[in-house]
Amino acid sequence: MEKIPVSAAVNTSVDIAKKISEKNSAGFVNAVLRKAGALYQKVSLPDIKKNPFLFISITKSIPLWLSKKWIKQFGFKKTFQLCDSINKIPKITIKTNTLKTDRITLANLVKENVKQIEFTKYSEHGISFLSPEIPIHQTQEFLKGFFQIQDEAAQLITSILNPGKGEKILDICAGFGGKTGNIAQAMKNKGSILATDINKDKLFYLKTEMKRLGISIVSTKQLDILKANPKDCNMLFDKVLLDAPCTGLGVLKRNPDARWTHSINDIKRLSKIQKKMLLKAADFVKIGGTLVYAVCSCEKEENEENINFFLKKRKDFSIKENNLKLLGSEFSINQFFKTYPDNLLMDGFFAVCLKRKK
Repeated sequence: MEKIPVSAAVNTSVDIAKKISEKNSAGFVNAVLRKAGALYQKVSLPDIKKNPFLFISITKSIPLWLSKKWIKQFGFKKTFQLCDSINKIPKITIKTNTLKTDRITLANLVKENVKQIEFTKYSEHGISFLSPEIPIHQTQEFLKGFFQIQDEAAQLITSILNPGKGEKILDICAGFGGKTGNIAQAMKNKGSILATDINKDKLFYLKTEMKRLGISIVSTKQLDILKANPKDCNMLFDKVLLDAPCTGLGVLKRNPDARWTHSINDIKRLSKIQKKMLLKAADFVKIGGTLVYAVCSCEKEENEENINFFLKKRKDFSIKENNLKLLGSEFSINQFFKTYPDNLLMDGFFAVCLKRKK
């Protein structure tokens, strides 16, 4: 936003006011914004030493409650870096559909129509770029199912689950099927995946997405995991992925408005739901099987605290580190997979792999 001229921002805001409100309000908006545009550089900022919370909140445009929380949790320097990262326009990242093509071939197909194209560093199937000439949903490569749009951190969740050919997989809270597609590709489209979600409209889109990707091993079921039991699926599963609903504070660079729609109470509310979901999801894992819990948030209440709670309740589960070690030490924090937007150039994610013991 800093690159947009003040005059352009004012004119656009006035045009919006004309469309959504009365004509008189457009004049008022115009007067206020032009005055602000002329004087904003004279406004003094909060003292960085006396009030670091307010300084970060004002200069980095995040809510005061979040500024306080992050500084207490990460320190001032880390919070400053996090805010700088989430306020930058992110690259578009896609994941190659390995059932139809490979990364090098796909990169050669799209490189003429994008800028700053490069391979992702950690995901072996990812490509990132800027400024596509046409919306990527309209490209021939997308329509043919050659890729999915997905951040590198989200792609790595499948590596932690480590699905194999012929296995039975349960994808809880599958949503639009981003990770479902990844799992099916890792399984070489052999085995079975049950994708569940409480929202039937999302499942309808998921079916369409699987067809676009050429995936045939996915079935869907509308399911509220908090009210479900294994009898609803008629089986236990080799591996279960719980991509739980969360605050999404790890993906603010892609959803910048979300910072203003959440509060500290949302973290507490969602953390309670996540704990209940974890306990329910565990019942669907066969003995010797694995459960992966993942959220696109770096908040400890949605991360480590949930897992510590779960392990106290479910003594038949323990943390399985093998899959995490394959990704590298930069992702491992006390046996957990964790990414931050500021140092790895990907979204903020948390995940852990849990094994059900005999």
